[in-house]
Amino acid sequence: MADTVRIFKVKQGLGADSAALISNIHRNDFCFFRFSGGNTGETARLIEDLCNLKTTGVFLIGIFRFPFRFEGKRRLQTAMLQYQQMRELCDTTTYIRADGMLETLNEETSLEDAYQRFDWIEDAPIRSIEELIQFTNQTNIDAEDVRRFLSDSKGPIYIRTFEGDKFDEPLNDILHAPYLPDDYTEGRQLILAIGCSRNVGMDTFQLMNLRFNDLFHKCELFKLGTYFFDAPAGNHFRITLMVNGISDPYPQILHRFQKQRLWLMRQWHLMAYKGKSLNLSVFNGAAIRGETKRINHYETADASVIEMDKHGPGRRKEKW
Repeated sequence: MADTVRIFKVKQGLGADSAALISNIHRNDFCFFRFSGGNTGETARLIEDLCNLKTTGVFLIGIFRFPFRFEGKRRLQTAMLQYQQMRELCDTTTYIRADGMLETLNEETSLEDAYQRFDWIEDAPIRSIEELIQFTNQTNIDAEDVRRFLSDSKGPIYIRTFEGDKFDEPLNDILHAPYLPDDYTEGRQLILAIGCSRNVGMDTFQLMNLRFNDLFHKCELFKLGTYFFDAPAGNHFRITLMVNGISDPYPQILHRFQKQRLWLMRQWHLMAYKGKSLNLSVFNGAAIRGETKRINHYETADASVIEMDKHGPGRRKEKW
């Protein structure tokens, strides 16, 4: 692509410098928003931050981590709602199962080392896309291909890069990563980028392609790319997989009216970002009824904020 593509990373929420970050993001960029679900006190801020980021036109990718089973059922229920809110507001989303990450540890792993490992796992989709764009000239897979592929996703996505000195090593990791979606072979489309050290033989390359054709025979191949890199000695493989159209991990719990409210919030933030005011009296007959909604836009140190009176006189307050 002619224009520079930058990748921004946000972890858990926008901080005090959010205004500077938002003003620096452009439509051509990618922004990854990492979020660990389960805390009810973070739900409103999650929606606010995602709406503010989308005002820039950036391609927004959510990385959602579900809580551990031992943290309790209530946290999981909260996380399920937060995940679906993220799905509605982001351009696409991928998820990670915290219980699966526990399976990558051993009994001697300290708590600090475990958190460092979890952080590395959650950051992996970002590294995959960064590397894919880095090798654009060789793979013939560019940022616009990635954007179109992720935009076509009707469900969550699978993004991962695996490495090994033998082809079977990254393939085994792909098949047995317990923290990732387990229905990725049932997805709709596939991007496959195969990186090889320069001395890998043609027979090995053919075998790799045959194995992937067997594994993903239900997926439409959106794009296949190959690139080469220098390795100290012997063979080395770096394989990036992107699969779209996989299933959500839990049943849908957002009602149609809740989805409409999220859509409205996104539009209100966009109008506020452009310095416009908005008055709505009725939206789709049932999602908003009766009274005119008053929206006041004002600036804070962090970002544009919208204040809305969504409850008319005598109305019962509804939870988002």
